[in-house]
Amino acid sequence: MRLPTFVRPTLPLLLALAAPTEIVAQVDAKPEPAASKLAEWPPLKQTDTDRVLALVGQFRKEDPELHAEARKQLLAIGDGAMPLLMQQVSDRTENINTDLFALFDTMLEPRHSALMARETKKPRTELRRYLVRRLCRFGDASLLPVLQTTSKDKDEATAFYASLGMLALKRREAVPAVLAYTKTQWKDVGPLVAEVLPAARSLEVGNWVCEAIAKANAADQMAGLRLLRYLGVKEHQLILRTYLQAPDHTVKKEAINTMRVMHGQEPIENLTVFQAIEMAKEWLQK
Repeated sequence: MRLPTFVRPTLPLLLALAAPTEIVAQVDAKPEPAASKLAEWPPLKQTDTDRVLALVGQFRKEDPELHAEARKQLLAIGDGAMPLLMQQVSDRTENINTDLFALFDTMLEPRHSALMARETKKPRTELRRYLVRRLCRFGDASLLPVLQTTSKDKDEATAFYASLGMLALKRREAVPAVLAYTKTQWKDVGPLVAEVLPAARSLEVGNWVCEAIAKANAADQMAGLRLLRYLGVKEHQLILRTYLQAPDHTVKKEAINTMRVMHGQEPIENLTVFQAIEMAKEWLQK
């Protein structure tokens, strides 16, 4: 579906006339100070090695209390346990990845980013996927080379997480990959997109998305408007008004949700046709 002919000139007009005032304060991505990052994992004593393996074994049992106790003791052992713990992540159907990743969520921080990046070269898909998903949240410009490499990963999810991190660092080349993946996987990745992309909210990055969907079909426009929720600024409201008038219900609905999020409101994912028509009218009158 293409928007009516009278709609299409609005984007060049926006680009030519929009002032650089943004709807929220923009957060520029900055690398974590090198001095605060770990260059190596702390050494682990042989006795602690045996203990770590024994504690990991508790995750294979069905008793939740054993899991909780193992998690507590592994946290107490600390960073030195991470290399051994990462080795326990498996691509096999039967695994303890859920327990391990919950532990990693607590243990791994931005100061570990260089060490995490090193581990993304390992062949285990589940480990790469987890690590890149964490790294894309950090907004660390020094991680860009790692994200660029993993954006070509053979695992589709891993490649998406890397592209999402690149877009958060304002890399235009990441727009097509993020659009394509979120178009079909929004239910799963929407919360992560909402967390990561606001770091790049700006007139420039929002314009990239607007340009990518200006002459696209309805499905692509819908996907782009979802991204614009977290990238758009008030200058984009001019072009959003044209999508509020779109004949396609899904496009109209996403334009409404974009306006809502940009004004500090929660999106409504299950709008009926009638609700969308009425809410679009309300936004057009504002």
